[in-house]
Amino acid sequence: MAKSIKITTFNTIGDNIFRATGTCDDKEFVAQTIMYGPKGDKQPIFKVLEEGFVAISLKKSSFSRGERIAIAGFLKRHRLELEQKDTSELVKLSVKELRAKCKEAGLKGYHKKGIRKGDLVAMLAA
Repeated sequence: MAKSIKITTFNTIGDNIFRATGTCDDKEFVAQTIMYGPKGDKQPIFKVLEEGFVAISLKKSSFSRGERIAIAGFLKRHRLELEQKDTSELVKLSVKELRAKCKEAGLKGYHKKGIRKGDLVAMLAA
């Protein structure tokens, strides 16, 4: 059965750390990302927080496994949509403007031989 999920707030706390609040079938939730995956390829995943803003076991949770999965998937799609919008604005800039943004961000390697506009956009998006 499909869950009705609505986001109330969605904030960036730090580098790849996001916190969201909302409702899942009229039950309020707070979720935050943790880094998960093999070493060198960790990705942010959302965990539902309860009881003092910590993730608790499924046995003690007031959310079912399906609700947790639905919330995490919905928030991941929302995060990726926001990132896509960010890169669509970058694509409109010229290479010169992208290099200036890289310099402002303190990135290195933006003047390397053979670097293309797509590479610059990827650097800034990361």
